[in-house]
Amino acid sequence: MVDKYSIRELNESNVLAIIIQHKIISRADISKVSELNKATISSIVSTLTEKKLIKEVGIGISQGGRRPVMYCFNEKAGLSLSIDIGSDYLSSILTYLDGTIVIHKEVLHEKINQKDIFEKLCLLIDEYFEISPKTPYGIVGITLGIHGIVYENNIIFTPNYHLAGMNISDYLQNRYKVPITLENEANLSVLGEWYFSTYLSNLVSISISSGIGAGIIIDNSLYKGVKGYSGEIGHTIVVPNGRKCPCGNLGCIERYASEHVLLMEYGSNKGEDVSFEDFKKNYLAGETTSKEIIDSFVYYISLGLNNVIKLFSPEVIIINSKFTNELDGIIEKIKDNLSTPVNRNTTIKASELREQATLLGGAYININNFLPSHNITTIQKDK
Repeated sequence: MVDKYSIRELNESNVLAIIIQHKIISRADISKVSELNKATISSIVSTLTEKKLIKEVGIGISQGGRRPVMYCFNEKAGLSLSIDIGSDYLSSILTYLDGTIVIHKEVLHEKINQKDIFEKLCLLIDEYFEISPKTPYGIVGITLGIHGIVYENNIIFTPNYHLAGMNISDYLQNRYKVPITLENEANLSVLGEWYFSTYLSNLVSISISSGIGAGIIIDNSLYKGVKGYSGEIGHTIVVPNGRKCPCGNLGCIERYASEHVLLMEYGSNKGEDVSFEDFKKNYLAGETTSKEIIDSFVYYISLGLNNVIKLFSPEVIIINSKFTNELDGIIEKIKDNLSTPVNRNTTIKASELREQATLLGGAYININNFLPSHNITTIQKDK
């Protein structure tokens, strides 16, 4: 049975969503849009103002009577912290409640392992609490991007570092007293692309770094599959009885087309450790070996994308990789390999958010959990 308090909470959520969507709006216009009476709207607006979730922004234009007071969302009411835990880095952003980035930090060339993961995370988070700007609600949530399978805030499997089974969320929640969310990195990436970039109801984001993962949005909802195992495109087989993979399979695409593997192959050929920047410089100079590496990347990624298109038929597939984001012409090469009539219905594009896609996906989760609204389009930026 729905009681008056539940109705009040629902109305409050809807009014906040209306204010955010309209950017600046009067109480009279909120009443028209929501179809709630003016007395109810006045009461809710007063409550939201007291909660510092909205604020007055001046006086509007008169429509024949008194000039109305105008309201907008207070995006600086709180902060979101997102951390991407890579195999050898920690990348993080602090944002306001509209996704505006306040601080961006990277800790590079730090091997992540069970022994010191808590120490490294706490040092980073402690610093954010110290340097973050003052807001009414402070940091409202922390989301961690995990390069592996996550289910119900637990790490199930991580092929490139050993964090499976560690109770990270409870440890951090007890220490910082804010909601902690753990989510697969590729899932966060597609949420970031969907919410802050594409606004499409059906899309797939392919994240390529030390591994290869796919985040899947179907009808405006994140698809996770049974116990979080969906989207593990990196562990689909492209070479039967091929290279051994940490997942237990032989011939996974991750062993042929991940950035980590390709740079290792390139470095082995050169007889030295190489960075992506080294590779990029030589590729742009026309070096034959680097071109062969790219040809291999295009071939195997095209195989994987062909399977994704046939399974999900998304409106768009976004590829988030340094190879596609920073090297001109690679997306076009992939498209040429996917030129069948069925595949032409899906757009292939490079990520606009790049390395921030995962972090902004974490911001979406923190913000959506905090705001008294479950309207998924509540704070989407202008299309």
